[in-house]
Amino acid sequence: MRARSMEELIQKKFDSLNESDMQIWAYIVSHKDICKKISIQQLAVFCHVSHTTILRFAKKLGFSGYSEMRSFLKWEDKAEILYEEKDMDRNANSFVSSIRRLEDMNMDSICQMIEDAERIYTQGSGSIQKIAAKELKEKFLYQGVFINTVEGGVEFELIQENLTSKDLVIFISLSGKNEKQIKKAKEVKEKGAKILLIAMEGKGELYDLADETLTFYVEEIRTVGYGYVYYPTLHFHIVNEFLTLKYMEYQTRKQA
Repeated sequence: MRARSMEELIQKKFDSLNESDMQIWAYIVSHKDICKKISIQQLAVFCHVSHTTILRFAKKLGFSGYSEMRSFLKWEDKAEILYEEKDMDRNANSFVSSIRRLEDMNMDSICQMIEDAERIYTQGSGSIQKIAAKELKEKFLYQGVFINTVEGGVEFELIQENLTSKDLVIFISLSGKNEKQIKKAKEVKEKGAKILLIAMEGKGELYDLADETLTFYVEEIRTVGYGYVYYPTLHFHIVNEFLTLKYMEYQTRKQA
């Protein structure tokens, strides 16, 4: 389903809307400029309903949540709206698929690589990837495994000088095509250190350089407004969770 305005969405979903929904819509249509800026709690107060009622209203219209509905309002008068209701279903299915795939995956070789490493470093190619790197570090701390997060190029150059064949570097990337990461990976291989790549499914030099890969399939979304292609990043956290769980299982089996 494509829609250019909230009015069009309301018309399409009219039969499924109840009295509270129409009360919310009545406020929004009369105060669109305000609704582009306020929080879900503020809108709930103005409409005299609960914030969960606002959330249900947004989902009835096909949005993933209130923030997406507010973005729709913000951009509908500036460009063609490219929101498609099926995006949520496609991405929900891809998340479930990633979970099932990782659940069934044998990660013993990756776990052994982590266990055998004298030092482990992780580096993310972008802001979200850096967050995922820090998250991975925190998760493994609880298992007595210390992972060093490498923030910038200068910091990487310092650790790269001392890398040995007993070290492991975990690169976290979305596309797996980041030129700076590829250059770093080549330097890592020259030192004989091992590489684990966490990225979306793909092919290329970084994948070839990696000793092990943890990949996921991601569905693209064309965002509200100008058709910018957006790739959901929840997969990074799903991979981190399962890598942590698999390592725990690996250690438990070894001690049995």
